[in-house]
Amino acid sequence: MAELDERTRAALDGTYFWTLATVNPDGTAQSTVVWVTTRDGKILVNSAVGRKKPPNLARNPSVAPAWFDPEAPYGPIQIQGHVVESYTGDQAEADIDALAKKYIGEDVYPWRKEGESRISFLIEPTHVQS
Repeated sequence: MAELDERTRAALDGTYFWTLATVNPDGTAQSTVVWVTTRDGKILVNSAVGRKKPPNLARNPSVAPAWFDPEAPYGPIQIQGHVVESYTGDQAEADIDALAKKYIGEDVYPWRKEGESRISFLIEPTHVQS
């Protein structure tokens, strides 16, 4: 596992939007803007079951989160890694609420659809370019 340096950890723990690249079934790249945080040295992202990201990650756990600072666009942070854990249920629901609190100041994620189930992914970084 690659260590997250201070700058990378600050960006992950801040309220910056990240892009997360996964691999579609046909081998093409799929990229999504995501909210992130860290947990135990890993990167946490959350999604809804039924979107593209969960089956992509179940099939191929390789990911590439990336971020750039608009005030210093030539100093991006690029990470390569793989999903080492995923889970649904109460913890995944609590994760999206925690991310909503972090990013938009809401105690409860406001865009849940009726019957929606959330899934969280923990990403272990294998390479960090910062």
